[in-house]
Amino acid sequence: MNKINHEEIASIYDLVWQLSPKYKDPLTYNTLTDLTDQLIAAYKENGRLDENPFATTADRTLSLPQDEMKSLLDGQVCLVTGGLGCVGSNLVNKLLTFGAKRIVIIDKTKISENPFSDESVTIINCDIVDRDHLIECFKQHQPGLVFHTAAQRNPGYAEDHAFETINDNVIGTLNVVQACELSGSVKHCVFSSTGKASRYFTSEVYAASKKICEFIFDHYAKRSEILYSMVRFTHILDNSLMHTELKNNEEVDHVAIHSPGKYVTAQNVNEAVHLMLNAVICAKPKKSAFLIVRNLEWPVESLEVALYYIQKRGKTIPVIFRGNPPGYKEKFFRGQLDWSQPHDLNLLINVYENNERSISGTEDIITSSILPIADDILTADLAKLSSLQNNADAKAWLTSTLYRCVASSLEKADETDTLKILKWGLDENYLSHEQCEVESFKEIIQILTDSIQTVTLKEEAQNLKANFEHAHIY
Repeated sequence: MNKINHEEIASIYDLVWQLSPKYKDPLTYNTLTDLTDQLIAAYKENGRLDENPFATTADRTLSLPQDEMKSLLDGQVCLVTGGLGCVGSNLVNKLLTFGAKRIVIIDKTKISENPFSDESVTIINCDIVDRDHLIECFKQHQPGLVFHTAAQRNPGYAEDHAFETINDNVIGTLNVVQACELSGSVKHCVFSSTGKASRYFTSEVYAASKKICEFIFDHYAKRSEILYSMVRFTHILDNSLMHTELKNNEEVDHVAIHSPGKYVTAQNVNEAVHLMLNAVICAKPKKSAFLIVRNLEWPVESLEVALYYIQKRGKTIPVIFRGNPPGYKEKFFRGQLDWSQPHDLNLLINVYENNERSISGTEDIITSSILPIADDILTADLAKLSSLQNNADAKAWLTSTLYRCVASSLEKADETDTLKILKWGLDENYLSHEQCEVESFKEIIQILTDSIQTVTLKEEAQNLKANFEHAHIY
């Protein structure tokens, strides 16, 4: 049988788009089910769906120096915020294997009994937003190592609950850092960030809140004796919102994805845990290094994953397209990646950070650092957090604070790098193909252009900006 061509598949996509809003109608539901069967057949004809698209991701491993890790953790008191979550709970189990004396879990989730059989694990019901309670916990238990995984992690939820997200992610992280400083016992603190923080600027609440947290960690690292380090995660396969929904599709009557042609990278929870532990080993004084997985492999289409799970289910349920919700709408800025090394691209690190990177001896981990900001910038804006009262206040604070922080970080950046970033990001072939508009990258382009002071480079940057605006407005 001949392979089904792109035009035929595109026509099926169009029909699914048209019918998705009315999927609850019985006739429409049946039509969508038939279209899903056609998509499964089309993907199989094109050599896809033979195995789980994330099969290699699920089996990947990340190196971890066992002896060095044991020497660092043996006999230590470790504290894990968000320790009842997916990454946190797996981290706790791993810490136990390295001989941690005691593990203290800080989590706002209320549970009736301890899910850990080991008596050395203590669970404290505490919200990291409660600064006084958190500081009391640190002083009482005197941890030597802290792993901060607690967060509001749903990008879609964050857009509608900006005030809550900033409380959980920004204020919560600030409280954790200050509790470390006041404890008198903490030597290392590791923060779980997101690959979305590699964006130069973002207006999405979740990503912006995590990027602010990275600035907080770097700010404290520069002036503290405590070693602060970070990791950036992409989708944790075992804990991603999409994976959870698809894995439980026996209980659902349809599978909703954002759109066809949307690709995601992922890592498994064991990689995430090993990354956090490596961050203890790789911590540097006076600078908050961050670690990422180097070999993330090619991104996987979310539709292919959905069709695989539906096929595996044995009985077809329809896939529907709902479009990109708030928190997932931001277009990819091509200048985020270093195209001078197209063979070694990684979505979790931007061009400036890529210049500072080092690769582990086992060649599976990248370590780098963020561009530092002026000391007074972040301090002044963090002081305003207590005045926020609602979602509108929170979004306005987040946008303005991030803009100032990013602008400050670019003051000492290499201007030739900035110009290259603008050239890569404003490549007309890419912009036309992706149907980008001026609003898509307005803030990024403005910040980058404003940061260039050398006259000749400034003129070239302004010309790039003007050409982009002209081509995509008129």
